[in-house]
Amino acid sequence: MRWMSLCLVALAALGVTDSAAAQGKRFDGVTLRVGTWGGTNRDAQKETAAVELEKLGAKVDYVIGSPQDNFAKIIAARGRDVPMDTFEILGSMLPEVLGRNALDELNYANIPNASALRSDERRKHVVAHWTTQEMIFYNADKFKELGLTPPKTLTDLRDRRLAGRIMIPDITSGGGIEGLGGFALAAGGDERNVEPGLKLIKEIDALKFWKVGADVITGFKSGDIWVAVAHAGWAIRTAYAGVPVVTVPPQYGQKRGLVKEGFLGVVRGTKVKEAAEFYVNTLLSEDVQYHMSIKTGQIAVNPKVFPRLATVPVVKDLTVLDSDKIANMVRLDPDKINLSQWIDQWNRMISR
Repeated sequence: MRWMSLCLVALAALGVTDSAAAQGKRFDGVTLRVGTWGGTNRDAQKETAAVELEKLGAKVDYVIGSPQDNFAKIIAARGRDVPMDTFEILGSMLPEVLGRNALDELNYANIPNASALRSDERRKHVVAHWTTQEMIFYNADKFKELGLTPPKTLTDLRDRRLAGRIMIPDITSGGGIEGLGGFALAAGGDERNVEPGLKLIKEIDALKFWKVGADVITGFKSGDIWVAVAHAGWAIRTAYAGVPVVTVPPQYGQKRGLVKEGFLGVVRGTKVKEAAEFYVNTLLSEDVQYHMSIKTGQIAVNPKVFPRLATVPVVKDLTVLDSDKIANMVRLDPDKINLSQWIDQWNRMISR
């Protein structure tokens, strides 16, 4: 397809022009351990940030796991050598991660690319790395064939004609917190009262749940699924798999769309802090942010990338690339989320 050819050309031309290599730094003999997901996310980082650090003599190893799993490894290692030097952190995890004093203070002199970010994305111990846009997306051909009205809100998923053809995130999945939070907001609740959202989920007929995003792609490809709730990156990967999907940022009152934020922190006790900050800085460069957005569907936090992404087929069609619209999307307040309570309520109302 032409859009795939354009993506490949763009990636082949990748070059991290604002690398610290220009400053004469070397990291000979250093091994940096990065905690991140496996698969496409790890591969995209290996092709970009790892390459730049390795040019300066270092080696990059990846500790594969969810942010929750990797944080548990860090906590379990207290008093011993840290199991990783930098790792991905979900925004919803920040109160606990910061509360446990698990991160070192960032030296932003070593992370100049962070200057392009909003002030709330540049914090004392963490810096934003990506966002995801939590969407409803649907098979456009199937909706046209059956004369179905495209959904605008999560409440529209109660349409009986969609029974058995909808997939939403399980509470234990990477999209589970934002998924349940979104349903709660759509049903008149909030982070402290998710029961309306759980009741809304119960009202959707023959619902299916995904635990890994690949389940969504498989469901669309097989024809079992016509509609999903997941971040736009999974819509992009579904489109890459040949399914004609359309994304809809759900309506929440006066706001459209819900953002999940991902951060990076440097683990307290690491012996290679400067290398970790170099790696973080490279991930925030325009070229790497562009590459990651195309390959993973995570949305760049460096706004300088948006004009370039707006020229990329599929990506420009399935994501929101207007900074003002992104700023106006819903962000759940992690300080109001009692995750253990959410999981308990989910298990009592949904899983039983």
